[in-house]
Amino acid sequence: MDSNNLKIKAYNYIKNKIISGEYPPNQKIEESEISSELNFSRTPIREAINTLKDEGWITIIPRKGIFVSEISLKDINDIFQVRETIEPIILRLAFENLNTQELDDFEKAFKKYDKSKEINSVVLDEKDNDFHNFILHASRNKFLINMMSNVYEHNQRLRNISKQKLEKRKEAILEHLEIIRSIKEKDIEKAVENLSLHIVESRNNFLSCIGNLKI
Repeated sequence: MDSNNLKIKAYNYIKNKIISGEYPPNQKIEESEISSELNFSRTPIREAINTLKDEGWITIIPRKGIFVSEISLKDINDIFQVRETIEPIILRLAFENLNTQELDDFEKAFKKYDKSKEINSVVLDEKDNDFHNFILHASRNKFLINMMSNVYEHNQRLRNISKQKLEKRKEAILEHLEIIRSIKEKDIEKAVENLSLHIVESRNNFLSCIGNLKI
């Protein structure tokens, strides 16, 4: 495996642990431990860490070490400022390209979760991410896709380390169903309105959980 592939593998390995919450905010990252876990030399690990630092996942403090970046109140507001501004535009661009069969599949999945008394948060979060990425990729704009993919990853991390109440998850399911219904009815204005409301509610939900976040 060449050096670039090793760097990419190390990058994905570390970032996935940060997004999942396995590496929580402020955890110290030891290059030697990751090198041992991956059976790599330190060079690709160090290169991956530098990239993750540039992307805001990691903070390097001179003479102290390498740490998982904190999540601040500003980070939460910044994530949702971007989502509230850009996602309605993305939906407008994607509207005519959204695959009907995939919409039906998402609708069936969300209805199933809505009727379930127990919710597998990991599965639901994956479906939530898939739905927003489905709309994003249907925009067919590579620059928006690259930008929003990073935003969604930070949003996913925020979701994974917060403790959302069951009723809030149920509300989010219904919000997704309303977005899908409007799209299937070819009502673009209502779909955009429902999406915007969903994003606002998501932001408010995270802000209400702020006491549970390690920030």
